[in-house]
Amino acid sequence: MRIMAGTTPSIASCAVRNEDVVTYPRPDGISLSGLLPLKVSGRHYGDNLARLDLLFSSLIHFGPGLLDELLVVVRADEADHIGRHLAEWPQLPLRVIVEDEHFPAFRRFTRPWQMRPWQRQQIIKLNAPAFTAAPFVLMLDPDVVARRPITRELLVPGGRAILEPEPRGVHRGWWRDSADLLDVDPGLKRPGMNVTPAVLSTAVLGEVHDRLEAVGGAPWMDILLTSYCDWTEYSLYLLAGERGRLIERHHVWADDPVARIHLHVDPGVSIWDSIGTSPARLKRLFTADDPGAFAVVQSSTGLSAGAVAAAAADHFPVRTIPTRPLPAAAGRSKFAERARLALRLAAQWAYRSRRGVRRLARGWRYRRHAVGSPQVEPPSTR
Repeated sequence: MRIMAGTTPSIASCAVRNEDVVTYPRPDGISLSGLLPLKVSGRHYGDNLARLDLLFSSLIHFGPGLLDELLVVVRADEADHIGRHLAEWPQLPLRVIVEDEHFPAFRRFTRPWQMRPWQRQQIIKLNAPAFTAAPFVLMLDPDVVARRPITRELLVPGGRAILEPEPRGVHRGWWRDSADLLDVDPGLKRPGMNVTPAVLSTAVLGEVHDRLEAVGGAPWMDILLTSYCDWTEYSLYLLAGERGRLIERHHVWADDPVARIHLHVDPGVSIWDSIGTSPARLKRLFTADDPGAFAVVQSSTGLSAGAVAAAAADHFPVRTIPTRPLPAAAGRSKFAERARLALRLAAQWAYRSRRGVRRLARGWRYRRHAVGSPQVEPPSTR
């Protein structure tokens, strides 16, 4: 395991471009990294190391050699604690990145309404090109678990990464807010993409950065941390990629005949909330006849990592590393929590009001920007 002090050397890859689609001579010639933001303190995160053990056990069993490296991004005040835990997993190519050294924007925007933990994690994922020269990065969270054999060739067939579809209408607000930051049409009738796990192209991530800065006139992280709206990393990713004609070049949809697996199981198999949780549902994660490579058991369901691990142990070896929890930090009072929420809602209202006035002044038309790729209607992906 390595602690990152700087960026890694370039990883050579031999790509051949044919009719605007990048292909590789051999599937095993593709470099694939993984990236996992990890927080282990706080009300919702105390079980994350136990969940991580389950994810790691599943990757070792179902995807040996899948990743060239797995980047684990941690806070400085948790780095030693997490590092000792990760040292127990020498079977995986782990590299620890201390976020405080690489995300100066996190230190500049510290007011209560400026950063939510889930958006902090999204910015970490969007910044993947800063940490790896691999052309593709598998995005993971601690509540993800592999459930069937996975190879690099399955995730990146012919040099294009699997893209898991989800209708944009499921989360319309995400697509509208992200489209506003990129100054593009949200395209609500086009296919959207699902959430973590996902395999992203570093080239498309670079397009996200460039477009945000072209539209917002500021560093892209600053723009996201001061927008106070419900953008997401994946809606930004697909919208920017469509605009730059990069999706067909770097991705293949999971329902395309070229793809032999899906990244996600059917949404009814993963466990997203506490409604209807049961031993039978846990069993289905690993027994359902579904082409999905990964399942999700969100920590907010109330199911402990131990309960999920017990169900998984019937299907693959699960290793658990005993770890003492970090000392609990002093929590906020109910008044402080409500004040924090009120400040965020006020900032969001002010932001949306300013945005509406600007759009109204130009007749709700999308602007033209000299920097970045031209606005285009993406080709059909079906």
